[in-house]
Amino acid sequence: MRKTGNLQYKFVLAIPIINAIASNTTEYFNSTVYNPGNLRALLIGVFALYFIFTKIPNEKIFRFVLFYLFFYGLLVLISTDMLHSGNLYFKFFLGVIMFPIGYYYINSIGRLKELVVVLFVALVLHLINLAITNIFQLGTSDYLENTFYFGAGRVNITKNIIVLVFVFPLTMLFFWNHRFKIILVYLIGFMVAMVGIKRSVLLSGAVGVITYFFYRGKISYLLRFSLGFSILFLIILTSLPSVSNLFTSRFEARGDRVEITGQTLESEGRYDETRIVWDSWISGSFRHKLIGSEVFNDRIFFNSARMLHTDYMIMLNGSGVIGFLLWFYMYYLIIKEKQKFYRKLRNNSLFIEINAVFWVLLATQILLSISGTVYAIEVRSLLFLLWGAFIGTMRGHLRNLKKSPENEGLLPISHIR
Repeated sequence: MRKTGNLQYKFVLAIPIINAIASNTTEYFNSTVYNPGNLRALLIGVFALYFIFTKIPNEKIFRFVLFYLFFYGLLVLISTDMLHSGNLYFKFFLGVIMFPIGYYYINSIGRLKELVVVLFVALVLHLINLAITNIFQLGTSDYLENTFYFGAGRVNITKNIIVLVFVFPLTMLFFWNHRFKIILVYLIGFMVAMVGIKRSVLLSGAVGVITYFFYRGKISYLLRFSLGFSILFLIILTSLPSVSNLFTSRFEARGDRVEITGQTLESEGRYDETRIVWDSWISGSFRHKLIGSEVFNDRIFFNSARMLHTDYMIMLNGSGVIGFLLWFYMYYLIIKEKQKFYRKLRNNSLFIEINAVFWVLLATQILLSISGTVYAIEVRSLLFLLWGAFIGTMRGHLRNLKKSPENEGLLPISHIR
């Protein structure tokens, strides 16, 4: 029985790697069942269903998660095209269910440390893939042709990368002796994410850094970090002209969209979809206002070739005010669950870092939702898995303290900043 549990835990650790491989290879294949993305979804989906029926903790927050997923499942059953809605619902499901999975399996500091290693490997895999795609010019060079290739994952791959980059403080904490190599990898990852010039990622990068230092209670460090990073960035740009030309050319090509003005908002598709969805909700029937219409299949509802690109509008149109509020209520419950344990650990250096990264990831999710993450399996799996892992680690550590109170404050890591 113990061996089976260990295999399950190892599979959970493998999920970020499986997702990274699928994200970077899926579009090179046709849409058959042997597509890496479909195989990934099938493999993780079977495990998720097994977990739900045999392992999920019987606690309020997880009962809500199941209710939340069940609610959207019912909406799929009353949609016009159940196959299409169901396919997208499955992607949505695979992200959300990672929260209880992370909570259940990542339940100690040692296991969190192993997860951090896996996430570092996943980031390295993304960077290796991007190196290969740019050597052989594979995939797309979004926003400006023949500048920087993002492979099969397109520019949206930078969303996954920025989330992985934000695990940096924990990686440094656990592996301080390898800090120079770690800093180099994360710096490359951060710069690659910025080169994508995707506005939600740019905003997430800036807001994530500010959020981290705010919750670490070191605002003065933010100024020093900003100054140091700016100097380092200028050194790189001036010493490596090719990097400088790459960034400036892509920024100029995207510049009119990066700058947010009244004119760019008027011409922006997401501005139009917000107006259209809101008008539709206001003029719609009571049922549409309450539970929405054609969940995850807004193309049919609006008779349009363009799908909705903003999570907020996808939720409001597809699940009405009930689904919209339930979405935010889920975040509220996750925060509440974290606070329940963190208030007893707020003097512990490791958990101070975990708390800061928790808020960084939440701010990141809110901003990335502007450009759509509902159907992005990897980025939402990372976020929900980490939230679950953080809370599971806090809970597990407190349980260990009750058994051995003399171990309070002692952490199995070599260096704490």
